Amino acid sequence: MAEGIACSWRWLAKIHAYTFYVLRSTFKSAWNDGLEEWKALLFISVGTGFAGLTITSIISISLQRRVLLPQSKPEFLTLWGVIGFGLVSLNYYTLVLDHKWSRFEEQFKFRSKMNRVCGSVAVWVGLILIIAAAEWTGSLAWRLPP
Repeated sequence: MAEGIACSWRWLAKIHAYTFYVLRSTFKSAWNDGLEEWKALLFISVGTGFAGLTITSIISISLQRRVLLPQSKPEFLTLWGVIGFGLVSLNYYTLVLDHKWSRFEEQFKFRSKMNRVCGSVAVWVGLILIIAAAEWTGSLAWRLPP
């Protein structure tokens, strides 16, 4: 059982690192200004935040009341700002600090060109879909009572 859980964590860590790798590679090829890791960190953290909003909205819709979605804008911004800061910190620690993402880099580099293109498209489309899902589920959840 413990081996299965460890295998699942390694798989999730690899997906997390691959997403960061694709974002980093995109920024490095588009604007090679030395800030590609920070840009990738920003994008992966924003995507994670929107995924959190989507999950929160789905839970709210399921319970038929808003959960972690305060009524006022300042409360919402404060709560989700703190959550966002936590996500940036977590992503920094698990990816950027000591270049932890690069432990899988050799595996990512030696994929076929077709696999790299498909993976890159999947990451960027996934990011757009996460934002769209957050917008849609959030608009439904916002109509619920607090």
